[in-house]
Amino acid sequence: ILVTGGAGYIGSHMVLALRDAGEAPVVLDNLSTGTRLAVPDGVPFYQGDCGDAALVGSILKEREIDTIIHFAASIVVSESVADPLAYYENNTVKSRSLIEAAVRAGVARFVFSSTAAVYGNPQGVPVREDSATAPINPYGRSKLMIEWMLADIARVSPLKYCALRYFNVAG
Repeated sequence: ILVTGGAGYIGSHMVLALRDAGEAPVVLDNLSTGTRLAVPDGVPFYQGDCGDAALVGSILKEREIDTIIHFAASIVVSESVADPLAYYENNTVKSRSLIEAAVRAGVARFVFSSTAAVYGNPQGVPVREDSATAPINPYGRSKLMIEWMLADIARVSPLKYCALRYFNVAG
């Protein structure tokens, strides 16, 4: 199982949970916000970018990856408003490259760390999974675009996916 962003806060906890469950996680992280110290000893670690198609392709082949759990993303809403193109590049464009590599390699499953920001200002509470999506900032829009890509690809390929839309993962 390839965990992108596996040296970050959420990703590193996923790596621990996978290892505790007897799975074989592999971490890909560019360390822009994560730390190598968060990856347990014995877990294969690749320092690089999830948008690097050659690197991702080689990891998928070398490690015989059948599942990707994708946490690598920029997540600060105010930054996304100040520099939307950086968010579309880092979140959406690089995820597109990762998804393409997954399809080319025959990866069976893709778990995407999305966000409740795709709902924008929800019409009702509690917010339901099938509530209308109407993101109000580039961060939320960049994540929703990835969900759309995954849905489109799942219709024409064997790739199965799910998108996790959580609010505050730590609180």
